[in-house]
Amino acid sequence: MMYFKDLSREKIIIKTALLGIFTNFILASIKIIIAFASNSVAIVSDAINNLGDAASAAITILGSKLAAKLPDEEHPYGYGRTEYIGGLIVSGFVLLLGFEFFTSSIKHIINPSPTTFSLPMLIILFIVIFVKFALAKLYRKNGTRTKSIALKAIGTEAVGDACISAIILFSAFLSYFFAINIDGYAGLIASVFIIFNGITLIKETFDKIIGQRVEKEVSDEIYAAVNECEIVLGSYDLILHNYGVERYVGSVNVEVDEHLATSEICARLNQLQIAIYKRYRVYLVFGIYAINLGQQSAKDCVINSLSEFKSIKSLHAFFINTAKKTVRFDIVVDFKEKNLKQLRSNITAKLSQIYPSYHIFIVIDREFV
Repeated sequence: MMYFKDLSREKIIIKTALLGIFTNFILASIKIIIAFASNSVAIVSDAINNLGDAASAAITILGSKLAAKLPDEEHPYGYGRTEYIGGLIVSGFVLLLGFEFFTSSIKHIINPSPTTFSLPMLIILFIVIFVKFALAKLYRKNGTRTKSIALKAIGTEAVGDACISAIILFSAFLSYFFAINIDGYAGLIASVFIIFNGITLIKETFDKIIGQRVEKEVSDEIYAAVNECEIVLGSYDLILHNYGVERYVGSVNVEVDEHLATSEICARLNQLQIAIYKRYRVYLVFGIYAINLGQQSAKDCVINSLSEFKSIKSLHAFFINTAKKTVRFDIVVDFKEKNLKQLRSNITAKLSQIYPSYHIFIVIDREFV
C-alpha cells in the first residue's frame, strides 16, 4: 500500500484552526463582558457558543494530526478516518450547545429580566458579526481547499453563529432604542437554528463514516485516466473505498483485446496503476475482461433486446464463445430494482430465444460511483 504524508494540507488546517481558537476566545471574552453588563441571557449563550467553536477548532487540529499518521501493522489503511470522527464530535458540540441555548431561552421567556445596553455595546456587537463572517469564509475556503470535513463543519457553524449574533444584535437594538425586551425570544430563534445546523452536520459526517457514493467529478476523472491507457477499450464497475480525505483504495474492470499477450497487459496496467496513484492518491486494482472486437453487432442486438427492462442502466464485458456455446456479459442495474433473481430469469428467457442452444451467463452489478 502506498501512502504519503501531505504536510502542506496539514499545515493549512492547523493554521486555520489555531486562528479560529484565538479569534473565538477573544470574541467570547468580549461577549461575556457585554452579557454581564447588559444582563442578556442571549449574549451569554452566544459567548458560550464561541467557546464551543474554539473547542471544535482544537478537535479539528487533533483530528488532522491523527489523520496524517502513517499506516502501521494494526491500521494498514492509515488513520485518515479519524478526521471524520473529529467532524462528528464537532457536530455533537453544535447540537448540545443548541439544546442548552434552547433551554436557557425558554427559562428567560417564562421569567424575563430587563436588559441594559449602551450604544458602544451595540457597535461592538455589530463589529463582532463581521469578524465572525470573515472567519466563516476563511474556514470554508480552506476547508474546500484541503477537503477537510471538520473545517467545513466549523465554517458552516460560524455562518450560523454570525446569523445568531445578528438576531441578538437586533434584540439589543430594540431594547436600547424602544425599551422592547425580546432577549429570550431572540435566544430561542437562535437555538433552533443551532439545533438544525447540528443535526445536518451529524448526518453529513455519518454519511462519510458509513460510506457514501464518491463525488461524480472524482469517479469521472478516474474513469478518464484509466481510459487514456492504449490497451483499455472500456472501463467499468469502479469501486472506491474511502480511508480519509483523498485516500482511496478500489478496483475497476477494464476491457482488453482477447489477443493481447498477458505480459503486455500486466506491464501496461502496472504502469497505469502507478500513474493513477501519483495523480489522484487512488490505489486501484484491475479486473480484466477479454473481448472479441468482432462481436459489436451481436452486442448491439442483445442491448436492443434488453431495452424493455427499464432497470438496466448499461451493459458491458460482452463475450460470445462459439466453441463452448456461452454468452457472457455484465449489466448495471438501478438500486430501485429489488428482485434481481426474477430479473436474471427474465433476461435469460429473453436471450434464450436469440441463442437457443447457448448458456447465458449474466453478472449483475450496481453502480457504486
